Amino acid sequence: MTRRLMKTALLGGAALLALGFGVAPVLADTTDTSSSDSSSSSSVGPTSESTSTTAEFDTNPNATITLSSAPNISFGKNITPNGPTNGNYTAVTVDNPIGVSNPGLGSGWNVQVKNTPFTDATGDTLSGAVLALASPTIAAANTGNPSAKPDGMSLSLDGTNANEILLSAPLKGGLGIWDASYSPSGVTLAVPAGQMGGTYTSTMTWQLSDTPE
Repeated sequence: MTRRLMKTALLGGAALLALGFGVAPVLADTTDTSSSDSSSSSSVGPTSESTSTTAEFDTNPNATITLSSAPNISFGKNITPNGPTNGNYTAVTVDNPIGVSNPGLGSGWNVQVKNTPFTDATGDTLSGAVLALASPTIAAANTGNPSAKPDGMSLSLDGTNANEILLSAPLKGGLGIWDASYSPSGVTLAVPAGQMGGTYTSTMTWQLSDTPE
């Protein structure tokens, strides 16, 4: 009889201990958790901060806008126009773009061009010849240049040495390096019939000015 009573007492103690562990979390859920939530919601800190980042860029005070290249144009060999119709010829080669380099000056700029009469070695001229340039294809030398793009104009040159505006960049525009290119099909020469045979050359003068037009 004594042994049975002892065994029963031990089992009862184990059951009470298990019940004690089950009660503790219930008390915490109904009291401590609710008070913790209310206190944390009333003390919210800052959610954003503002800072600054600075970058400085200096332009050389001696920097200038420059004309770096211009095209030579050839119409090749042709039959002297002495038939019932006037001659119209398309360029065979145009070797270079019109290149302008702007190191960061906001003055704007323009390029003008003029030409002399087409003349051969003996002094004869290609009378009435008119050189026509279509509007060039304009592109920055680098990818993604955000500067305002220069405008390109079509024009005709009659050998009177009168300047014609070819390219124009606005104020604060045309920064960086820009190329204006001609395809041969965009350059033509109109020559009235009634000419002496010969090799005729016209000198073209390309002039850059640091003002927009």
